[in-house]
Amino acid sequence: MLRLSKRAMNNVVIITMLVMIGLFNLDSFLPPPKPAKQRPLLPENAYVLKIEQDDHKLERVGQSWRQVSSVASMGISANQQYTAWQQAQLTAAPFVENTSAVSPIVVVVWLAGQPQGQVYAFYPQTQPPLVQIEDDWYQLENVQLHALLPWLAHP
Repeated sequence: MLRLSKRAMNNVVIITMLVMIGLFNLDSFLPPPKPAKQRPLLPENAYVLKIEQDDHKLERVGQSWRQVSSVASMGISANQQYTAWQQAQLTAAPFVENTSAVSPIVVVVWLAGQPQGQVYAFYPQTQPPLVQIEDDWYQLENVQLHALLPWLAHP
């Protein structure tokens, strides 16, 4: 067995503690991860309860969906509308011009387990449409806006 003096043992403890501190803080030494180039519109594995825009709604009824709107016929079923929300992808917008002159289409998505809804601001005047989530800007990919909000196609 290796015998160390008291001074040598103290040095071993100090070096071990420094190594542990370095390991615990390793993530602060590494560069931050780059944001994903593409992400889904809805959070993955989220249990969506309701999608609202003004007086129009897409709400969960058991295992299926129901559209509540003043528009009589929307040309797309509630299940197709929800599938469009699931398939929609967002790509980080490289540059966003001043959009303060344009009023967005504000949509609130209510998720199970969250006290507040997730707010999406859609700017359909651009091609592809821009989406603002909190302070982040994205381009809507993989789906048309009228598939997400079919009541917009029938004013």
